[in-house]
Amino acid sequence: HEFLVLLGPSGCGKSTALRMVAGLDDPSSGIIQIGGRAMNDIDPKDRDVAMVFQSYALYPHMSVQRNIEFPLDARKVPSAERTRLVDSVAATLGIDGLLDRKPAQLSGGQRQRVALARAMVRRPAVFLMDEPLSNLDAKLRVQTRVELVDLQRTLTTTLIYVTHDQTEAMTMGHRIAIMRDGVLQQVGKPQAVYDRPANQFVAGFIGTPPMNTFAATTTDDGLAVGAERFRVAPELRGVLPSGAVVGGIRPEHLTFQDPQQAQGVAATVSAVESLGHERHVHCRFETGDVVIVRLAASAVCPGEGSAVRVSAAPEAVHAFALVGGERYGVA
Repeated sequence: HEFLVLLGPSGCGKSTALRMVAGLDDPSSGIIQIGGRAMNDIDPKDRDVAMVFQSYALYPHMSVQRNIEFPLDARKVPSAERTRLVDSVAATLGIDGLLDRKPAQLSGGQRQRVALARAMVRRPAVFLMDEPLSNLDAKLRVQTRVELVDLQRTLTTTLIYVTHDQTEAMTMGHRIAIMRDGVLQQVGKPQAVYDRPANQFVAGFIGTPPMNTFAATTTDDGLAVGAERFRVAPELRGVLPSGAVVGGIRPEHLTFQDPQQAQGVAATVSAVESLGHERHVHCRFETGDVVIVRLAASAVCPGEGSAVRVSAAPEAVHAFALVGGERYGVA
């Protein structure tokens, strides 16, 4: 009964995993269970799942009403009951005034609602959604995200949602599962994954901009970048290996210090991006690595070419293995 998001780049296996749950593809090994019942040998039509596709997959010659009631018709549901269920789900999604139209007469957002209604009308045990919002414009995508979260909460059913958009994953999922090259990287609540990424790939995939990473060498109490260093939290010091690692700091955790002071690491501002509500200041270390400092639009911003010093609280500094990319420290 949760909203689980499968997140990862194109080709990582998200849709394949979804298709295996639906029974459209066979797993090479392992057991798929729904409600504690093994589904490997169960036909797709008997798994009690409903799938919403990126392409909507509506029948163009049928009206909206016929599209929505089609799965009920296939199950020999009586006509009066079909009409009642269609009217109910159409009202929930705000498309009750469109039931006589054909898909070609609808906008992208309306077609998406029809596809959702067709899946909802059966009240399945599991909803499977394969990037259903990718064809919508930005404003409608945000609106539909909220509606999907409310819908899952109202139906209290399991919803597995595939996307490559980490903003969708962070804002919609109770938990997110990050995949890479067919391998599960991390599963957890969105904020936990953001704060404690399992490895360098997750750290770089979650967050806009993603976590800054840079070459570093361990010291007694921190990570050295050239001749200077970032201090790390006490619990991290005891698990760091001796030698080279990859340091990591989120852009919002980096701050500018007085260039005359010894705190932080020296850098040169190479570019400033203004996004209206905030600025992204690109700073180049003497080692050549570039990090981004996120600033509020109202904050004093150094100009391009300025010499600066950047620092971060010890607890905001991460370290990743040079080989494999696993993060050091507590999970």
